[in-house]
Amino acid sequence: MINCDSRKNMNKKYFLIDHKILFLFGYLFYLITPIIVGKLSSFEGYPGMELFHGFYKKIPNDKLISYIIITLCWLPAFYLGHVTFKVLKPYKKSLQLFAKSYTTQNISYVAGFLMFVLLVFAYLGKNSLTGNYELYDSSARGKISTLLIVFNFFLIYQLVSKQVLSPILITGVTCTAMLLLIMGGRMYVMQTIIVILVYKTSFATVRWKLYQIFSIILLCFLVGSFVGISRMNSGFNLDKAQYSLLAEPVFTWFSTSTFLINNNIPYFNFPTNFLTSFLNLIPNTLINIKQYVVSTQAMGYYYVNPLGADSVWSTLIINFGSIGSFFFLYLTGFLLNYLRHLSEDYRFAAVYYILICGLLPFQIFRDGFYIINKQLFFNFLLFPAVVLLVLKMSEYVKKRDDIKN
Repeated sequence: MINCDSRKNMNKKYFLIDHKILFLFGYLFYLITPIIVGKLSSFEGYPGMELFHGFYKKIPNDKLISYIIITLCWLPAFYLGHVTFKVLKPYKKSLQLFAKSYTTQNISYVAGFLMFVLLVFAYLGKNSLTGNYELYDSSARGKISTLLIVFNFFLIYQLVSKQVLSPILITGVTCTAMLLLIMGGRMYVMQTIIVILVYKTSFATVRWKLYQIFSIILLCFLVGSFVGISRMNSGFNLDKAQYSLLAEPVFTWFSTSTFLINNNIPYFNFPTNFLTSFLNLIPNTLINIKQYVVSTQAMGYYYVNPLGADSVWSTLIINFGSIGSFFFLYLTGFLLNYLRHLSEDYRFAAVYYILICGLLPFQIFRDGFYIINKQLFFNFLLFPAVVLLVLKMSEYVKKRDDIKN
């Protein structure tokens, strides 16, 4: 027989998929995969692979060894930071849905406004809806990507509450994700799926089983491959599907391979690019701040990124150096575990942590601080906090009027 204590332990809910697992996936996908593809000379004949292999062969052997040593040190650095916080707070609380409130009940009004914004953005970016690179409008897709992030915040805000989910919110998330897929954008849709996956394996009343998790991963592989291959105007097969997915970390690695060819690896560096990237929190509609953000190239390093993605490896090395990056990742692991701890007691912290988990496997490893810090501190934090504050103020006004009446 199962005693009462055993039943209680079985009913306790913790994060099954968290920052530890998602960081490991991104680490292997973006930092290890390119080395394997380069060593095996894989996907020769596919678009862009001749350029990749050409760069890979030019990397000095000692630089490649340094890359491997530094990269292998990053993993224990991240987990050491996680463990350090665990020593300070060794006990976890079981996750519980938060009580519904005036704010959670009125998010449907926010969802209605966001739906209107989606219609406006879709109209402005109508020429990009074919997913054709010749008609590609990065500005239009960027707006819709940001809108999906905002939708995700309020979706999770309701999901972690004892609250009936708004149909307008569900419709908005679905339509925005579909639009992005049509426009050829996979990353932010994957981010949405990961966010839902983290929720369904943590706070959800009925949590997904392992077979459901693997089914979702397989579906993501198929959909992601199909979208990539369709943009190549090619038929579907397994080899092309693998190329479609692995081209993402391989082409992101252009910045690292060319960095290793052309630069020495510093031990420490002053993070001018990292610090000035916080200026991007100021909306561009108010002032053009991009001119004040110091790029990694402006810090005196040369590399190329023909497809626009900056590998996290070159970004961290340029900003902090090989030794400095170790401490940066240590601090990152510590802070993420701290956020996970806060998510046990605070609804906003839970939503914020889950959204960061959505960043970890992909965007963290392929975008520079200019984009990442805007995601972390404006799209995930400041903007939704302002919206929630407005809802709180409307609640206060309503209560005051009720008292008068």
